[in-house]
Amino acid sequence: MDAEVVRSFITRLADVFEADPSTVQPDFPLEERWDSVAVLGTIALIDEQFGVTVPSDELTHCASVAEVLALVGRSIDQRSSGR
Repeated sequence: MDAEVVRSFITRLADVFEADPSTVQPDFPLEERWDSVAVLGTIALIDEQFGVTVPSDELTHCASVAEVLALVGRSIDQRSSGR
């Protein structure tokens, strides 16, 4: 993934979680932040930024921003390989 796209995604993800953008880094904890609004907002943001859809049940198992990015990476790889 392009570093600039990832930075933009993280900045916009901070809005979804109503967090200070300067505090949202790859190790930013998400476990207690998942609610229906955050899930839908994150799914929409992933679709907009990366053009992939991630399953909500897999997304809510992500404990950090790094895990969300890994899930997005796997989804991009699956799309590229035609799965």
